[in-house]
Amino acid sequence: LRSDSMVEEKKDVRQILLSSLAILILIIAVIGISYAVWSQTFKGQKENTITTGKISFSYTESETNNIKIENALPISDEQGKKLNGNTEVFDFTVSNDSTINVKYDVIVTPYKNDMDDKYIKVYLTDQNDVALKPYDSEVPTYNTLNDDKEEKNSKILYSSELTNVKKNEKLRLRVWVSDKFDNKNTPTQSYIFAFKVNVRARM
Repeated sequence: LRSDSMVEEKKDVRQILLSSLAILILIIAVIGISYAVWSQTFKGQKENTITTGKISFSYTESETNNIKIENALPISDEQGKKLNGNTEVFDFTVSNDSTINVKYDVIVTPYKNDMDDKYIKVYLTDQNDVALKPYDSEVPTYNTLNDDKEEKNSKILYSSELTNVKKNEKLRLRVWVSDKFDNKNTPTQSYIFAFKVNVRARM
């Protein structure tokens, strides 16, 4: 009798476990179905955009002056800084009418040069003759300027940035033959250094 009773008890326990498992599976299924039923996508109504600023950068050369010094003699830096005739200085302006800050490089590109450029002095100021950095500390020779990596055989004369506060820069360039130049070995030969000034804007 006792063994029959134990068998009955085991059957009851098994029945309870199976019933519980079935209920648990049913609950999980119901929750999954409910979640699937109530899954919904809400679409936004507001547009979010990013618009780049308009870049308006310009380079203007003076119409009244450019460097054209003929029969040039070697002069000192003090004399060179005072050059002021229409054919002794070159004025130009860079402007930024954008809302974006724009960096720029002033580049010198020789197109005719048979002179050793270690004797060519370059001096950059604003148009009030105030020297710009690093020209305020020394007057470099052309060969010591940094090479431009994009324009072959060119040098970077100056780098700066135009912002919402500083919208333009008016610049003045002077170039002369260093007083260290000595042509005693070739006194009858004439040398030339001819160049153009380019400006490249960059972000």
